Amino acid sequence: MSTTTDPELVQKPTIGTVLGEQTPVDSKQQSVAPSAIPSRASSFKSARSIAVDSPPTGPRRTPIPAPLSTCRPAPQPALTSEQATKYAALLSTVSAWTVIPTTSARNAPSAAITDAERMWLTRECLLRYLRATKWSPTEAPKRLLATLTWRREYQLDTFTPEYISPENETGKQIILGYDNDARPCLYLNPGKQNTKKSERQIQHLVFMLERVVEMMGPGQETTALLINFKESSSGSAPSVGQGRQTLTILQGHYPERLGRALISE
Repeated sequence: MSTTTDPELVQKPTIGTVLGEQTPVDSKQQSVAPSAIPSRASSFKSARSIAVDSPPTGPRRTPIPAPLSTCRPAPQPALTSEQATKYAALLSTVSAWTVIPTTSARNAPSAAITDAERMWLTRECLLRYLRATKWSPTEAPKRLLATLTWRREYQLDTFTPEYISPENETGKQIILGYDNDARPCLYLNPGKQNTKKSERQIQHLVFMLERVVEMMGPGQETTALLINFKESSSGSAPSVGQGRQTLTILQGHYPERLGRALISE
C-alpha cells in the first residue's frame, strides 16, 4: 500500500518519536527523500509496538512484586474475650524470656535471646501457635520455645543464596505470583531434581519457605503450594526419611502457614 508524506513535515529521530509523537522540522534544514519517510500512522504504530505492545520473550526472570488489587487475604475472625485473655497471657510469658536453649538436647546450654528472635515473636506469630494448639495456654509457649530453639540449632541464618543455589539450578522450586487470596505461590517440580539426596535438599525447602514468608503482604499469613509431578520418577522422589523430616519441620515450626495446596500430574 502506498503512503504519502507532507513535504513540510519530516520525522526527526528523537525520544519523543519513540513514544509516538511527531516532531515538526523545517524541510529546508533537513532534506529527506519522501519515499524514505514513514507515514504518520505507520510510524505511530511502530513506536507504540516498541513502547507498549511488544511482549517479553523467553522465561520470566523478574518476580511479581505484589498481588492484584482485587486479590486480598481473608481477614481473621475477631478474638473472643477468652481468646484475647489467652493471647495476653502468652504475650506476657514470651516477653519475660531472656535466654533460649541453643539446641534441643537435654540440659543444653542457653544463650541470650536476640533482637531478631524477639522480632519474630509477633502478635500474628503468637496467634498462629495458639490456633495450632487449640488455644492451649500451656502448649503454645512450649511450641514457640521449641521453634526458636530449632531455628538456632538448624542455623537458618547460614543458608545463604550461594550455599542454596546449586539445589535450584534447574528451577525445581520457584516462587512466583499470588493466588486469588493474595497468597504467594511456591511451585515444587520434583521432576527437575538435580542433586543427590542430602540434608541440603531439606535446607533448600526451608530456605524457600522463609522467602515465601517474606513475600507475604499485610494481613497475609499463609502460602499456596503447587506441586507438579510431571516427568518425576522414583529416583527424584524424596526418601521416606526426608518425607518424615519435612513433615516434622512443617507441622512443628510452620504451623498455620499452608493456605492452599494443589497437586498436578
